[in-house]
Amino acid sequence: MDTNLNNTTEPLLAFIDEIGDRGYSTKSSKYFAMTTVIFPVSVQQSVKNCISGIKTRLGIPLKNALHWRKHCQKHEVKNYVIREIAKLKGITVIFVISDKKTMSKDHSIFYNAVAALTLERILRHTEKLNTKVSVWFGHVRGFNHTSTIDYFNNRDWKNIKYSNLLVPPTWIPAENNSGIQLADQYAGMLGSAMIMDNYGGFEPAYLEKIKHHIRKSDTGKISGYGIKAISADENPKSFEWWPKGWE
Repeated sequence: MDTNLNNTTEPLLAFIDEIGDRGYSTKSSKYFAMTTVIFPVSVQQSVKNCISGIKTRLGIPLKNALHWRKHCQKHEVKNYVIREIAKLKGITVIFVISDKKTMSKDHSIFYNAVAALTLERILRHTEKLNTKVSVWFGHVRGFNHTSTIDYFNNRDWKNIKYSNLLVPPTWIPAENNSGIQLADQYAGMLGSAMIMDNYGGFEPAYLEKIKHHIRKSDTGKISGYGIKAISADENPKSFEWWPKGWE
């Protein structure tokens, strides 16, 4: 049984942030990923309260966005933030991770392809719940997001119900949007796991603490459901940081 599913046809809200970059220089990241956090409309106030509570505790002005990379640099801060987020009910998280060796070097094509696969996973989740969803992506400075909408509209969605979107996807800044800020925190947890540190290590322990939020199959499988890979073998379990024991 998928523990992330809610016994409701209540409309869903989905917020997406990214981790990594789309560059190919020697300083660029190996992976680029999109992180989606999904919850029913009735959970939105709990999300707002969680994010504002974290910012108050950390001394961050409420008008400022909460950013994992900026505000959660210390291990104890990360643990505090994860503890607060892990308490949230009704949350489903989906990660789509692209190994950039397998992607187009055209930034627009690259971004649009990952965004489309992310949207596909969201729509599959709505089909499972027999409901509809509103989708917001984090705004990317200097990027023409109209091209992404065109890409979505021209894509062959096969048997996926694109009509489950209540409105066309929208790109918004993180400031004053708790959903995007929450997605940023999960993206940071993923980054800690998949980005090698200066000593050649990975830190998947943060993901372990929010495992109950990650989308799963009816049999509890995360690979291909809550964590989707765009890679040579399309198998996230082959990533060297994959948490031990996860299916």
